[in-house]
Amino acid sequence: MRKFSYSLCLAILFFGTTRFSLGQPVTEKKTVQADDAFKSFEIKFLDAYWKQYPSAAIAVGYGKYYDHLVIPDQASFENNVIFSKHWIELLHGMPFASLNDNYKISYRIIDNQLRSDCWYTDTLKPQQWDPSMYNLSGESYNILTQPYAPLDTRLRILSSHLANADAYYKAAFKNIFRPTREHTDLAIRQNEGGLEVFGQDLTDSINASHLNKTEKDSLVKRVAITVSAIKNYIGHLKQLLDDKNAVFRDFRLGKDLYYAKFRYDLVTSFTPEEIFNKSIRDKNFYQTRMYATASELWPKYCGNRERPADSLALIKTVIDSISLNHAKPSELLDVLTKQVHDLEHFIVEKNLFNYDTSFPLKVRLMPEFARGVTLASADFVPPYQKQGTTCYNVEDLTRFPPESAESSLREYNTYSIQYLSIHEAMPGHCLQGIYNNKRSPDIIKSVFENGTMVEGWAVYAETMMFESGWGDHAPEMKLMHDKWKLRELCNVILDYGIHCLGYSKEDVTNLLEKDAFQTKAQIEEKYHRAMVSQVQLCSYYSGASEIFALREDYKKKMGDRFSLKDFHEQFLSYGSAPVKYIREMMMK
Repeated sequence: MRKFSYSLCLAILFFGTTRFSLGQPVTEKKTVQADDAFKSFEIKFLDAYWKQYPSAAIAVGYGKYYDHLVIPDQASFENNVIFSKHWIELLHGMPFASLNDNYKISYRIIDNQLRSDCWYTDTLKPQQWDPSMYNLSGESYNILTQPYAPLDTRLRILSSHLANADAYYKAAFKNIFRPTREHTDLAIRQNEGGLEVFGQDLTDSINASHLNKTEKDSLVKRVAITVSAIKNYIGHLKQLLDDKNAVFRDFRLGKDLYYAKFRYDLVTSFTPEEIFNKSIRDKNFYQTRMYATASELWPKYCGNRERPADSLALIKTVIDSISLNHAKPSELLDVLTKQVHDLEHFIVEKNLFNYDTSFPLKVRLMPEFARGVTLASADFVPPYQKQGTTCYNVEDLTRFPPESAESSLREYNTYSIQYLSIHEAMPGHCLQGIYNNKRSPDIIKSVFENGTMVEGWAVYAETMMFESGWGDHAPEMKLMHDKWKLRELCNVILDYGIHCLGYSKEDVTNLLEKDAFQTKAQIEEKYHRAMVSQVQLCSYYSGASEIFALREDYKKKMGDRFSLKDFHEQFLSYGSAPVKYIREMMMK
């Protein structure tokens, strides 16, 4: 009772004269009062949150604190925990039962975010073992490129943001204690790539600006100090890797940390063990179906060759033959650009979405500072900025060794790469990101996006597009579709297996090569991802499984009134909230 009373007092102090009568039936008037109070709370909370985490504010486009740079010393981490606990107390003073359904979801998202922030800092402690979390290039790039102000203003803000860059990197290295080798190596590579942000393009922008001489000289000096600080940080990390006496921790989380991170990050209806077991079962289903499809394609691709007795060997043989048909590294950007335009045309023609084709969507080479984890990705327009370009990023394979580029392109052959574009661009991440900014009923659902919903939607889109006729139901498209399903469910198996069951690289290689028919390049990429991330690989199959289950239940609910377009519009109207919360809204 003392804790509840304290929370309520804090809320009353915070909102002034707003009062609630507890213990009485919730009336419409009280609901309106509660909603108004929560809306006021949300505005104040978000402003305080972005001030506390200005780098995160840059990512979501909240411009008020762009010039701030928090020095990541011990005091700042302690202050973050104090901040989270304070706002949890204020949040719990709100009358949850009296809120409308939309704000109830936002309440739970805020609560999870604050509890997650505490747990990350106090328990997981990546600030000690993950040197890659310290990198100023990404936020500097966003300050420079987001269309929130004229160039001169952006350059002045960047100058202020970089004023303490040297102190930032010194504090960062001081935090490092028993890091993992894998995150140390990633930090080196990404910070080296990030130096490009402070290179010739920035120099040209400074020269072309209307800053006065004093402002230009100050910015040039701060950029030079930043570059030097980054290079020193890289040098310290390289020395650490070369030190034979240095102690490194295992990149594996272990079951306890993994389960907790899974709960905070995914916010799904599955437990880690449940989605792991489901993935094992579904793997057998897709392999059986692939065998039937590969047998149908055998005469076309393998002629009169003797068929292997082993079903997996037969599937692999057909996939290997199909995979010889792929784009050249120099053609990849053009191929993907055309695919995105074709996909946009398809979803409009099939009436699958109320999609505004005038919204800018660009296929581009992945920025240097973001490379080193995956072949492709998507960047959304920040939620607070309604204008800008959504980007489908892809690695520059012309810079890869020929053998590595060839392996990647066989994995993303002529058929498979279409699912990559569906997943990353249309109607996967890029379309969902556009809806997230334009349709979300509450910005909380946009700025604290749920990765399971986001990745689950992209996986759902792959199957939905094939079901809707993309690729004319060609057996090659069906085979590659099922190969993608194996890839996504094997994400769960390898991630859980590595961090909770002690899978070795050999175990992962056998799984992905023999059971999921993946190429060497894809296996290396996926194993590396599992080493430098945890839990995230489970979000794809977990989220998609929840969405498909919701679609079936929603279809039963709507009966003859069900339409695929209606389902999509309803689902995406809740922003990037966890699927289990969206289910509550749609099935009510």
